[in-house]
Amino acid sequence: MSRYEVNVLLYRLKKDSVFRRRFRDDARGALSGAELTDEEREAFVKWDAPRLNELGGSLHLLISIPGLGGH
Repeated sequence: MSRYEVNVLLYRLKKDSVFRRRFRDDARGALSGAELTDEEREAFVKWDAPRLNELGGSLHLLISIPGLGGH
């Protein structure tokens, strides 16, 4: 499990609108260089926030990403 990488990506999704747009358009492509496990990658692609949280993703980040979080 790469908890650090999960949170780095969540932070980037929160702060980087260009990356966030790319992720929305092509999640697999946006994540192509990320060092994630298959399980983490699938949770991102499906935007399974509860699973990302179980995998170590910060709940604060998960609910605060514009257009993806819990708003």
